[in-house]
Amino acid sequence: MDLEQAVKKIISGIPHDTFFDVHAVIQKMLQEHDEAYLMSVGNYTNAAHYHSKISAIIAHNADLAEKVGNSYSKNIHDKFSECHIFKRKK
Repeated sequence: MDLEQAVKKIISGIPHDTFFDVHAVIQKMLQEHDEAYLMSVGNYTNAAHYHSKISAIIAHNADLAEKVGNSYSKNIHDKFSECHIFKRKK
């Protein structure tokens, strides 16, 4: 499974009309699809740059989710930071 397939699978498992942020998708990916996460790191120089790619994948799948704003939640470094928030579409 590649990175985009893993992201789509995670989003598909989120209940309709539910809000979620990129940090939630990344945490779920590390728990359930760590191989897709690790194999796709490639030449990204830091986590923020790589996670921006994951956010772009979510935004690109407009049939599954829509961007509705920003959130402030814990990232993989256990620190709070801002990221995009999405709403799962029906």
